[in-house]
Amino acid sequence: MKLARSVLATSLMLASAANAALAAPVREEHVTGGALDLPWLNGFGVSANMQPLTLDPAHPAYANPSGDHTVAVATTMHADSGGIVLSATDPAGLSDYDWEAWIFTGDGNSRRGLVVRADPTNDFESNYQFVIQSGMLQLNLRKLVNGMPTTLGSWFTSNLPGGLPLVNTWHRMKVSVLGDQIRCFWDGTEVTTTPIVDGQLTSGWVGVYNFRFDIGQIPFYTDDLLLSPPPATPTAARSWGQIKALYR
Repeated sequence: MKLARSVLATSLMLASAANAALAAPVREEHVTGGALDLPWLNGFGVSANMQPLTLDPAHPAYANPSGDHTVAVATTMHADSGGIVLSATDPAGLSDYDWEAWIFTGDGNSRRGLVVRADPTNDFESNYQFVIQSGMLQLNLRKLVNGMPTTLGSWFTSNLPGGLPLVNTWHRMKVSVLGDQIRCFWDGTEVTTTPIVDGQLTSGWVGVYNFRFDIGQIPFYTDDLLLSPPPATPTAARSWGQIKALYR
């Protein structure tokens, strides 16, 4: 029995280590030393793109979670140029991945969030995007195909454990895409109680999105953006009895 337990424990540790290694980030943007770590491309036919910023102590985003006071900022174009910015980076050959970042709510006056599977062949106008809407009352998972939107899921932020987000606060956003399944997370809580199934966009780049049609020059601050392969196996804890049952 002791030997069996030892073998099982060793197997579990090896599996856990393998999963941890597999899920290690393959792309990271920390704005190290005040400069962007990754190459970013602009989308939607506009010149606005990701920029580095070292925050002044008086800036409301100064106390960023990493504490280095450097962030990436995607500022929308002027309203007469579309009031939009989408910046994307190459996902290192991955089509299934987790894409996450700290995001700053600012004044909460634009639609802002993360994009996945953004198509580099059409200026990223086809993508999935997990966004917090202007006013911060709702989170949406949207699909854009050649710029035409479809809402795949909506969640009221007042129903989340942290409640309605406040202006000028940092929050963690994550989108996981695996095959035709999409999962969305806000501050560590999964809002998709079951994965949303949509297989139209099968690969593409990752990035950030910020849009408001009638007001331009709205900044969207992000930090510690991480691209990781999705876990190979579920990470939910199992009892000793459940583990033993696998070896009967």
